[in-house]
Amino acid sequence: MISREIPKYLISRRYISVMIAFIVVFSALFMLIYEPFSLAVWFSTSNTLQFSITILFYVAAIVILIISRSLMYALQDRYMMTIIRYLWWLMGENLAISLLYTILTISLFSEPGVTFPSVGVRALFCVTLILAIPNGIILFFSAYRTKCEELEAVSYQLQRSREECRRLELMTEHEKERRVEAASQAAANERSPRMINFHDNGGTLRLTISEESLYYLESEDNYIKVNYKHNDKIATYMLRCRTKSVEESLQGTSLRRCHRSYIVNINKIRFVGEEHRMHFITLDDDSIRRIPLSKSYYESVLSSLNMAQRSGGHKNIIAQTGELEDNI
Repeated sequence: MISREIPKYLISRRYISVMIAFIVVFSALFMLIYEPFSLAVWFSTSNTLQFSITILFYVAAIVILIISRSLMYALQDRYMMTIIRYLWWLMGENLAISLLYTILTISLFSEPGVTFPSVGVRALFCVTLILAIPNGIILFFSAYRTKCEELEAVSYQLQRSREECRRLELMTEHEKERRVEAASQAAANERSPRMINFHDNGGTLRLTISEESLYYLESEDNYIKVNYKHNDKIATYMLRCRTKSVEESLQGTSLRRCHRSYIVNINKIRFVGEEHRMHFITLDDDSIRRIPLSKSYYESVLSSLNMAQRSGGHKNIIAQTGELEDNI
């Protein structure tokens, strides 16, 4: 259990930023309500010197957290962040902040009977308590979101399986033979598979989506956001893998790169437009925002759309794109 990789959101830029902001607010409230270092309390808002040192200590502690989480983000490609490594990392942050507080206390506010070990142990306990609550809340939220995505993907695949079973049950023997013959003919004439498999960096199969359900892929840091339709709404699954590996596995499908960070399903394009000298793509689902179309991929996307028109399956799409092309 402890050797498993931590939820992927915990190392993304967005969640690191949210976590630090949450810790800043929570720790400030905690220190106002509770006197954390009872052996040598020197936090004060009335004494100018002590208040200045309090602010400096607080800022220094936040800087330690920012440096620590930035280093964690930078090392994620080299080392897999398991649960045990993550916990040790958090303990290292607690030790660093506690050591800073202990040094300040012994150096500036030393009192008879107050020793370095006694202050250090108490500081470590209180810093761990202060940081454990926001860390725990965000950890549980991250795990909850990850499980929701996984359950959504499993639900999608189960629904596809049930629909297929119902169709097979309703088919007659003649219809089954005709279906097998049609499937064999389609496999011989088409290069693209009906189902697309997505593997993570370790080669483990994480998701299987029908090509007709896929809308677009978006790269974000070291992850790929797979956007597909499930139960008449767009669902998202985050996959830890390299964009280049996914693009290679999509050869022969209707998925085409249209931007450095986007791969779009040609069959889902409703319109290709231009605004402020920037091209964009509108898909056939109104809940999806415009997708940027880079100049370097513009001709390739139009070529793929024209090929789709010649195949007779996307006349409306190509007609809109053709109007745009004539005006350029």
